[in-house]
Amino acid sequence: MVVAHNLMAMNSQRQLSMVSGSVSKKAEKLSSGYKINRAADDAAGLSISEKMRKQIRGLTKATENAEDGISMVQTADGALSEVHDMLQRMNELCVQAANGTNSVSDRQNIQDEVSQLIAEIDRVAETTKFNEISLLDGSIAKPGRNACTTAINNRKLEAIKEKYEADKKKLTLTALNGENAGKEVSVDELANTDGTKLVYTIAYDFQTTQSGDGKSPTQNLDPSLVNQANAFIPTLQNSIVPQAVQSLLRAYPDTFSYLNNSEIGIGLEMYSDSGSNVLASAGLSYGGSDTLGFNLRVNMAHLNSPMTVADRDKLEVTIVHEMMHTLMYEALTNGMTGNVDGQFGKDTFPLWFIEGMAQTAAGGCYDGNDWVAGLGIGSSSSETDITNAINRAPLTQSGNGGASDYGTGYLASMYLGYLAAGGNSVAQADMSKGLDTIMKEIRNGASLDDVVQKYTQKSLKQFQNDFGTIGASFVKKLVTEVGQGTGGVATGSYNKAPNGGSDILSDADVTGDALKLFQVSGSDQWIYNKYPADQMPIYEGGTATNGKGYGEEPLAIAANKRATGFGSALHVGSETDMTNKLIIYIDAMDAESLGVDKVDVRTVDLATISIERVALALAQVSAQRSELGAYQNRLEHTVNNLGNVVENTTASESQIRDTDMAKEMVAYSNVSILQQAGQSMLAQTNQSNQGVLSLIA
Repeated sequence: MVVAHNLMAMNSQRQLSMVSGSVSKKAEKLSSGYKINRAADDAAGLSISEKMRKQIRGLTKATENAEDGISMVQTADGALSEVHDMLQRMNELCVQAANGTNSVSDRQNIQDEVSQLIAEIDRVAETTKFNEISLLDGSIAKPGRNACTTAINNRKLEAIKEKYEADKKKLTLTALNGENAGKEVSVDELANTDGTKLVYTIAYDFQTTQSGDGKSPTQNLDPSLVNQANAFIPTLQNSIVPQAVQSLLRAYPDTFSYLNNSEIGIGLEMYSDSGSNVLASAGLSYGGSDTLGFNLRVNMAHLNSPMTVADRDKLEVTIVHEMMHTLMYEALTNGMTGNVDGQFGKDTFPLWFIEGMAQTAAGGCYDGNDWVAGLGIGSSSSETDITNAINRAPLTQSGNGGASDYGTGYLASMYLGYLAAGGNSVAQADMSKGLDTIMKEIRNGASLDDVVQKYTQKSLKQFQNDFGTIGASFVKKLVTEVGQGTGGVATGSYNKAPNGGSDILSDADVTGDALKLFQVSGSDQWIYNKYPADQMPIYEGGTATNGKGYGEEPLAIAANKRATGFGSALHVGSETDMTNKLIIYIDAMDAESLGVDKVDVRTVDLATISIERVALALAQVSAQRSELGAYQNRLEHTVNNLGNVVENTTASESQIRDTDMAKEMVAYSNVSILQQAGQSMLAQTNQSNQGVLSLIA
């Protein structure tokens, strides 16, 4: 028996120490409710659960973000509800003011209320905020959308105004009494004169007042050619020019038919210049907001006396070309003359379109006017040959009058007509229909860029760059169809009259209407046509590029000055991924952005057009409120989904971290009993060595 080492007691003490540690851990789990109280409890489980806790807490905050977003959207929607009500009231006032029973003072009173509504719309847009964030002033607008909406609404409004003015011009009115009794008055004058009544209406007839410059057509002409010129002038006056005009009216009825029965004068100048290849040309003079001057110049140096059939064929084709210019000057004034907002020379069509369209009428494949062959293109050319030829003489914005403007311009214009007619046929009838459609769209307010984008899905600049490639197949079809003809849609089936045969122009009888329309003067070199302002505002209609000019950079809509924001991004997730960003866009909703800042109801016409202005604004506000409603619905779905994710992730995290109380209580009972037994055994083993004393005794 030894006393230096009590091994039994040491073993009991060690076992008791281990059991005591287990009791301590079990007690810690039971008291904290967690299985993991330190990393050593479950290193892997701790890492997984902490990642889940990050997600849970992030998603909980994201839910709050989404709920804040719903509140912001509801704030904006509530404000726009008031704007809606104000616009509806404004619409009522416009309809009221458009009624002819109101006096001038009545309309002024209505205008006063409209002005107050405009001011309140601006105040609401300026002061509606959420947590100091302005909602309706464009601070969180989608970049460019305000400007795009404004441009679209302006186009719609211009179309409505044009139709309204056109409908109004169909009638002239005679006053029964009042200060204009017995006189023909405009609708504006009639509506704004108290006590005036209608007696009858007279069908509208387009008229102008012509004044010549007093210069003889043969002034400055070599005296030896004067007799020849005087003998030739009646042919121009009574045959060639009227036939050219008639052929254009038949080819393009939708664009030019409104000019039927009109009186438009054109001056004539005979000259001789053997050094020039020009046979004839047409000139335009801008004489102010209501005056256009026209001039037709004919070069005697290229006319035999007597004139041969071949001479006449060449002259007829040339006159069709020049009269096409003149008709386009008349019908597409802004884009042709470059008059924008009363200022001259700002916004013209590219030269390839101006000359190309004239070539479409007269012919780009005719012997005396053969620009297509000048490009090196014929019916035997392959599509690759055609592409290369066009790319050597590409379309330009402002050319020098060479093959790129006449030849390539002719092919490009014909291509646009081909697409506008459906892109199925290069027959003369289909091509003239398509070209007529294009010009009518421009006359109704479309720009050339609009037309090009509509039919080619390319910008004007892109089309000019790419035409050699995209148009080659069409050009191949066209030159094959035309063969040895003129290629002019206004001269009939692309046919060229053989030498000794009939004229290229139709032999149809020349009517009196055609004589009035662009009547050639035998006494003046220039004729100035003055247009009554209440009959034809000649400087309305299509422009080259919507008045924005055209340079090397792509056309772009100018941003609204208020729409400077980039939306409000709500973070509705727990990660950095941009898919967790829900961007709220609210466009500028002030009166200017809605297009009602200048609503004027002080005349019948202004009030009538203002009805459309308010209607467009109502549609704009409705579209924005609809978008806000969609945002709110989406955010509510987001909140519901976030709640679901938080709940299920919390359940998973609970399984890792939470204590199973029943299981731990059983384990705790076990280790408690073992602890008590260990203590008892330690006490007994400590007494076991005392037996050595009996040996001593």
